[in-house]
Amino acid sequence: MIYRDNLFLNARFQEAVQAAHDQDWQTFEKYSFYDAKMMEDLLYKCEHLMPLEVKCRYALQHYYSHGDHSPIIRKYVRRAKIIRPDNWRNALPESVRNLDTFTVYRGGIGSIERAPLSISWSLSYDVAEWFAHRSELFYRCPCHVYQGTIHADKVIAYLPERSEFEIIQHRNVKDVQEITPLRGYSPPFNAFKSSKKWVHNEEESNRYFNEWYQSQSC
Repeated sequence: MIYRDNLFLNARFQEAVQAAHDQDWQTFEKYSFYDAKMMEDLLYKCEHLMPLEVKCRYALQHYYSHGDHSPIIRKYVRRAKIIRPDNWRNALPESVRNLDTFTVYRGGIGSIERAPLSISWSLSYDVAEWFAHRSELFYRCPCHVYQGTIHADKVIAYLPERSEFEIIQHRNVKDVQEITPLRGYSPPFNAFKSSKKWVHNEEESNRYFNEWYQSQSC
């Protein structure tokens, strides 16, 4: 049976499976890093061959690319705190780098009862509202933005990719409340969002966040 009816993907998939048997994770990464669907299938096929640290690392790498729809990727993302580096805070925007407790936000169409079960939250209110409006557009349902807090020791990972200021956690966001009415995007976010540097420039991304965060204290 040809993987996904694609000879090119099938060749990559089989090479990755062989690399897992050989415990050659450099080669495994070379042939598996295609999309979250391939990693999902490889985890199901090679789960018994892979050390926990390896499974967590690859699950995190693919989580942001539709991996949140995959039960097995979510399974290892939830356990990925074991691979959180000691210097993980260095990736945070400077304005929140030394906080013991973070305020986090989540936007979507889910109920407030389900919100604490969600893995992905953002340090930015603007990003949460952007996701809320996107979900409303896709699913034609009323959207919500929730706010909560999480202690730094409970953070599984911080993912700075795509300017989402993403905090990964598992059932450790507390004091969840709905923000009503929605605040609207901040001026720094509108300027950042309209620029060509949105998503692609981490330095500009952090500059927006620090400006927005400081404006919250005024």
